[in-house]
Amino acid sequence: MGEERTDPPFGKVVIIGIGLIGGSLGMAMRARRLAREVVGVARRPETVSEASARGAIDCGGTELVAALPGADLVVIATALGLTRRWCEAMAPYLGPHTMVTDVGSAKEQVVRDATAALHHPAMFVGGHPIAGSEQKGVSHARADLFEGATYVLTPTPETDPGALDRMRTLVADLGSVVVEMDARSHDRLLALTSHLPHVVVSCLAAAVGKITQDNPAARRVIGMGLMDTTRIAAGPADVWTDILIANREQILAALALHLDVVTELVDALRAGDPDRVAEILARGQTARQSWNT
Repeated sequence: MGEERTDPPFGKVVIIGIGLIGGSLGMAMRARRLAREVVGVARRPETVSEASARGAIDCGGTELVAALPGADLVVIATALGLTRRWCEAMAPYLGPHTMVTDVGSAKEQVVRDATAALHHPAMFVGGHPIAGSEQKGVSHARADLFEGATYVLTPTPETDPGALDRMRTLVADLGSVVVEMDARSHDRLLALTSHLPHVVVSCLAAAVGKITQDNPAARRVIGMGLMDTTRIAAGPADVWTDILIANREQILAALALHLDVVTELVDALRAGDPDRVAEILARGQTARQSWNT
């Protein structure tokens, strides 16, 4: 963490949504002294109490407007579909120098909604920490969640250079690796590397579940291969529904690529052609091995 800071780079930071990502961000900022004060906003008082008890926030409440005065940075860490609503609600209460960011895994809709709703859209910097798990809630938050993780920033040509520089510094101070790209490029890549895998394993789990649901014998022969492969299918359905709807154009394109390969394999199996089957499997093996380098 380096030398102890005497002057945190941020004053008051407001985190809307103190679940796994928002709570972990609060923990990391407090542990690394990146903010003078971290204030949480949640729907339920119980969540605020738990976040406070776990050290994710200094204080908090259920009223957004009450949390905003003097905010240096506001982080939206809730469902993607709520971004515009939050930005419209906070816009009249933010000064021209208050930065706003988010942590959503689909960016085009978020950037569009935020810049349309905020009175000072140049101060919005879209963000996506590629970190987390299938778990949900502040009870699973960790101060080290972002260490070593890629953290994507999606500025626009109108983004304030100073705000972007401060976000770059914040991401680096969290221990993450900064990657910058436009929102559309982000969504196209994440559709392949994150959203498509979730769709595929969710469908796999649902398909196998048709057999195992009322069949104890089938459940007993489920091996670690299936358990490991489908781990992320245990993620919260409401969160993933938001992501899939928000990025549906790019996810449909990714699904088309996947279905092309699946169709190849189906055709090879129907033909009883071991050479074609082996070639398809080898392509997958080679791709997977290349990701370790």
